[in-house]
Amino acid sequence: MSDLTNKDAEQDSKLAVLESKIESYRERIHALESETSSVSVIDSTLENAIRRIEMVHSRIDKTEEKLKALDNELRGRIRKAEMWIAGAGAIIAAATTIIGIAVSVDSKEIDYGRNGSPQQEVVLQLPSDRD
Repeated sequence: MSDLTNKDAEQDSKLAVLESKIESYRERIHALESETSSVSVIDSTLENAIRRIEMVHSRIDKTEEKLKALDNELRGRIRKAEMWIAGAGAIIAAATTIIGIAVSVDSKEIDYGRNGSPQQEVVLQLPSDRD
């Protein structure tokens, strides 16, 4: 019986060692679970941040598209205004030319002096404060 008792004692000691190891592993697992729970919180926070960044990028893209459309519209309106201004300038230049020709046709040449010589003119000089 002593063999049986020795085996029982040996098995009991091995069992006690295994139970302590299992308890140690349980403690480690609980510690790791608590650490990984904070990692999962950080992970979900990162996922939310990435989603928000993607939303901001999409908004920026939409805003850029709107700005391009507005820029094209504004450039078109400026071109149209430039054409109107150029047309108005051409009409004013043509009208000025026609009026100038019409006035010059009606005007008479004035002959100052004989044989086209210049006429002598008297220049009036006014007294100044410096003298």
